[in-house]
Amino acid sequence: MKRFKYLSNIALLGIMALGATSCDDFLTLYPQDRVVEENFWEDKNDLEGVRYGAYKQMSSTLNNLIVWGDIRSDAYTLNPVYDSHQDQYYTYKKITEGQLDSTLTVYDWGSVYTTINFCNKVLAHGEEVLARDAQFTRTEWEQMKAEMTALRALNYFYLLRAFKDIPYSNRVVNSDEDVQAYAATPQMEVLDILIKDVRQVAGKGRNRNTQLKDTRGLMTNTAIYALLSEMYLWRSALREGRGYSEDSVRMDADSVIYFGQKSLDYLATQNQQLTSSSHDRPRSNTDDFGSGLSNAPLIKNEDMENSYNAQQTVYIESYEKIFNSGNSDESIFELQYSAEDERKNDPVNHFWGHSNGTHFSSNEAAMSNAVGSSRVDKDSRMWYSCMRYTDDMARDQLEEGYCLKWKECRFTFNGGKIITVSEQLNYHNWIFYRQTDVMLMMAEAYAVLGEYKKCRDIVDAIQKRNMLDQQTGLSATSDNNKEKCIDLVMRERLIEFVGEGKRWFDLVRYAERIGGGHNPDPREPQYTDGADGVAAMVTNYLAKGAYSRIQQNLKNRIKNRYGLYCPIYFKELRANRYLIRQNPVWDRRKGIDTDATSDEGTAE
Repeated sequence: MKRFKYLSNIALLGIMALGATSCDDFLTLYPQDRVVEENFWEDKNDLEGVRYGAYKQMSSTLNNLIVWGDIRSDAYTLNPVYDSHQDQYYTYKKITEGQLDSTLTVYDWGSVYTTINFCNKVLAHGEEVLARDAQFTRTEWEQMKAEMTALRALNYFYLLRAFKDIPYSNRVVNSDEDVQAYAATPQMEVLDILIKDVRQVAGKGRNRNTQLKDTRGLMTNTAIYALLSEMYLWRSALREGRGYSEDSVRMDADSVIYFGQKSLDYLATQNQQLTSSSHDRPRSNTDDFGSGLSNAPLIKNEDMENSYNAQQTVYIESYEKIFNSGNSDESIFELQYSAEDERKNDPVNHFWGHSNGTHFSSNEAAMSNAVGSSRVDKDSRMWYSCMRYTDDMARDQLEEGYCLKWKECRFTFNGGKIITVSEQLNYHNWIFYRQTDVMLMMAEAYAVLGEYKKCRDIVDAIQKRNMLDQQTGLSATSDNNKEKCIDLVMRERLIEFVGEGKRWFDLVRYAERIGGGHNPDPREPQYTDGADGVAAMVTNYLAKGAYSRIQQNLKNRIKNRYGLYCPIYFKELRANRYLIRQNPVWDRRKGIDTDATSDEGTAE
C-alpha cells in the first residue's frame, strides 16, 4: 500500500467510528465499502456525524500541532527526563536545538489531512442531502457549510504555517491514486485561497449552538472572523517581508482590525444570547481596562486589587474560568475534552505536566524579559506561566519552573513570596482562539499601520487585568515607532499564551515580516531569502531564552526562511513520486533543491 495514509484512510468506517463517539451518536455502523458510502448520504444525521467526526479527528492531531507551533520557541526549557519516554526526549532535544530531521514522525502531517478530508466530504455531499431530506433546511446547510469551510481553512492554515508550501485540494480523496499527482502549492497562493474561501462564508455560520460546549467547541461566526483576522495578519507579514507594496501591507493590516472587531462583536452578542437563554449561567465581572476597543470586556480578577499583603490568598478568576472551567466568556473556539466522554487532553500533560514523562518547563529568563523587572513579581501570568512547582516551599527555594495554567491554584503572599497549592487535572479543553488573542492581533496590526497609541492601549489593558493592583501597565511608556511596538506585542504574546501552542508561529511571523537577506529565495528568486529576519528573531528572542549559548548555531542551522518551517516527512515524498519537494534547508544534500532523489533530511 502506498504511503498517503492521511488521504486514503477516510473510508466510511473510520468516519463513523469517530462520529459515533462525539457529541451525538448520529451514525449506524456500515461495512467499509465504497458502494455503501455512495448510498450513505441520505439525511442531515449523516452529515452531522461526519461533521462531529472532523472535530474528533482534529483532537487527535493536537500533539503535532503543539510541536509544530510552539516547542522550538524561546518559551521553554526541555527537562532531562530519562524514562520510558526517552526516545521522545531525544526527538524534542534535536528540535529545540534546531536539528530538524525529516525522519521524525512528528512531521507526519497525515492526521491533519484526514481532518481536512472529513470537511471536504461534508461540503461535497451537503447539496445532495439537502435535496433528499425535507427536514434539512437551506439555512441549516449554509451554516454547516460555513462551519466546515472555516474548519478546513484552519487546518490548512496550520499546515502552511508549519511547512510553508503544501499540497492543497478541496476535493474528496478516497484512495492513494487520488493523490499521486499532488504537488505542493506555494504558501502565499494557499493563503490567498483560504482567505477568499472564508470571506465567502463569513457571517453565514451559527452565532451559537444549543449547548455551551458546542457554542465554544464548534466554529461559529465568532471563530470564523477570528480566523480571518489571523490569516490577514500572516499575509501582511509575508507580503511585507517580500517587498510587496506598502498599500497592500496596510490593506491587510486594516482587514486584521476589521475582522478582529467583528469577532469581538459576535462574541459579545453570543455571550448575551447565552446569558438570556434557557441555559442561564452567571456572567463574570468585567472591565475593559482602557483597551480602546468596543465589545472587549475582560474578566476581572476581583481579589487582585491591592492584594500584595502578607498571608492574603488570591483567587485569580480569569485563569480559573479560562483554563480550568473552560468555555469562558472570553472563549472563541476550543476543542472539548471531558471525563464524561472519556477524552483526556493528554498532550497538555505530556508537554507541561509534572509527573513521569517527557515534558517542558517554562524558561523564566524569557518570561522575565517579556514582562520586565518592575512587573515580574506582580504579574499573575508569571505565577501561572513559570511558577516553580511546589506544595509548601517559598519561591526562592524551588527547583525548575512549570506552566501551571491547567492546574487549580491558589496564591498566598508571605513576606513577598508566592506559594501555591494545586491539583493536576486531565480534561481541560484546548483553546485555539480566545479574546486576548484577537486583541493582540489587532494591536500588531495597529503597529504596522503606525497607530502606536492604539497598539499600546490594547497591550496595557491586558497587562492591567493581570496585575496585582489592576492599575499599572505600561501606560507611562511612549514607544512611537513600529519596531518597538511590534516587540511590545511579541513580548506580551509570549507571557499571555505560554503553553498554548502559538509561540513558534509568532516568531516565524516576526521573522517573515522583517524578511531581507543578501541571497535570492531558493524557490522564489524574485525575493530575498529572509535571512535578516531569521537573524533578528534568533538575536531578539531565542537568544534571550534558553538558547543564548547556541545563538550562532541556530542562525547557521535555520539559515533562511525555509529553516523556520518543518521538513516534509520523508515517506510523504516517496508516496507521490517526489512531486512534493523537500524543504531545502532540511534536505540531506545541504540545501540543494532536488526533484526526485532526496527523501530524507537531517540538519547536520
